[in-house]
Amino acid sequence: MKHSLLLVFLFISVFSFGQKIKVKKGEVFIDKVKVAHIEKIKAKGLRHFQISDLDKNPIFRAGDLKVASLLFHSDKSYPYNAFFRDEAKDTLLINSKHHYFLSKKKIFKLAMEMGIFTPEGFQTTKFEELVEQTPKRPERILKKLDKERKLLSGKGHRVERDFNDLDIHLIAFPSEKAYSQLNKSMVDQVKYNIYIGDPHVEEGDHTLIGSAIREVGTVSGEYFFIFNTKKFPLASYHSMTFKIYGNKKELGIMDHDIKLSMGSKRSEAIKEMVRELIKRGKI
Repeated sequence: MKHSLLLVFLFISVFSFGQKIKVKKGEVFIDKVKVAHIEKIKAKGLRHFQISDLDKNPIFRAGDLKVASLLFHSDKSYPYNAFFRDEAKDTLLINSKHHYFLSKKKIFKLAMEMGIFTPEGFQTTKFEELVEQTPKRPERILKKLDKERKLLSGKGHRVERDFNDLDIHLIAFPSEKAYSQLNKSMVDQVKYNIYIGDPHVEEGDHTLIGSAIREVGTVSGEYFFIFNTKKFPLASYHSMTFKIYGNKKELGIMDHDIKLSMGSKRSEAIKEMVRELIKRGKI
């Protein structure tokens, strides 16, 4: 049975590769025969493509869907490609291993490889079969969410101490190239250990209460993150906005005391973030 299915899939792939797809002014041609219409639509910040029949009746859509991070909420999401219709249950994952940049031509190439579109039009039965057989989310994203779920156990953790909470000290480590906390871009990253009490004084009281990361080089500019000792992300600071992740709170410039300018020390901004979190009992 598996051998037969493999032969069918290979036949479909070879068949679709042998056909010439062309898109011109929203009209889709397969081997010079017009078969459909396609239109790019942007709504609520999400881009997708509407595929319609020759009479411009909507058939299905294609585009990026996103799964929000369990830790960084709206700051981080995991995108994947899907074909979908009006009902949420009618969502067909395109590829579980890769995330493509979807062009109009690429959409029809993928749809034909999967057998949901042929020169005769949209194959409803095939689409419904694949919807039933295919996971709703890619395995690669489910694995990332599982890793995040393990870190959720550190939410609410706070190191107990009985001395001056506001005597904050940092130890910085050398800058290094690393992946951003929020996406796959490479950034210049500086890590810090956060202490209450001066760790450089041998006989003084001090304790490690968390860590920080400063990132430079993301598409959006400079980011700061604070973590507790369980590596749970507590907050971020970017573009004058202070976000507290545990309770999804967002504070504008009038709601916090963090100051950051071209000439200011980045370590002072981190200390102000820690003070804000201490006031709220988060670290």
